[in-house]
Amino acid sequence: MTATVHGSRALRDPALALWAVAGACWLLLVGLALAAPGLAHHHGVLGALASGSDPILVLGAFAGAWLVMVAAMMLPTTVPMVRLHGVVTARVDGRVRVRTVFLAAYFAVWLAFAGVALLGDAGVHALVEGWGWLRDREGLLLAGALGLAGAVQFTPLTRRCLRVCRDPRGFLFQHYRRGVAAAWWLGVRHGASCLGCCWALMLVMFATGAGNLWWMVALTAVMVAEKTTRWGPQLVAPVGVVLLFAAAWLGLDALAPAAGELHLPGRGH
Repeated sequence: MTATVHGSRALRDPALALWAVAGACWLLLVGLALAAPGLAHHHGVLGALASGSDPILVLGAFAGAWLVMVAAMMLPTTVPMVRLHGVVTARVDGRVRVRTVFLAAYFAVWLAFAGVALLGDAGVHALVEGWGWLRDREGLLLAGALGLAGAVQFTPLTRRCLRVCRDPRGFLFQHYRRGVAAAWWLGVRHGASCLGCCWALMLVMFATGAGNLWWMVALTAVMVAEKTTRWGPQLVAPVGVVLLFAAAWLGLDALAPAAGELHLPGRGH
């Protein structure tokens, strides 16, 4: 009887669903990386738009690939929050709808970030096209993204947002309200906190594209550890140092390609 109760509780645990969805998204990304990596890369998206392709189809494909990447990378980091949200909504009428809206709002925040990043990337590409020196050293773009991600690790915003993500109980105690509309804004708040500590790391993924699985695995491990483990706070500074070192390494390689064959995973030419 006890084993049956525990088994029933395990089946109701939303963490199982989150890990299952994340795993399925990882499999989709492996297929995407092998079949059509350009769909989720800024080069492919901007090139398709410039060539006159249907913008709705191009942007829809990009948004879909981006959301799959976010689900693969970010859902594991939200397990504590979603699990506790499932507890507080257990006796709420329409709890499935409330939980769905909560997660939909979370993903909406990340989709909005992708739109802003794509607009910014279009400006960067316009600069690159008009500046031959930078066009010949595109590795500087990824180096810049890595350097930014490393610097952001040391900001008060990152530390504050990581504290919120590590304390789902305090977050829900402060912001939880009943109702579908309240669930939406709760999801937006949660997404904003997650964005506040991870946006620069995901910007690195935006620069490399969803086709680069090595970067995805490494950055997912970093974000999960920083947001869900007891030793996460001790990782923030070392991760920042590693990112800054990687930026310097890739930047030197881009500036002096003849000096050696230094290559980081995800470098594009």
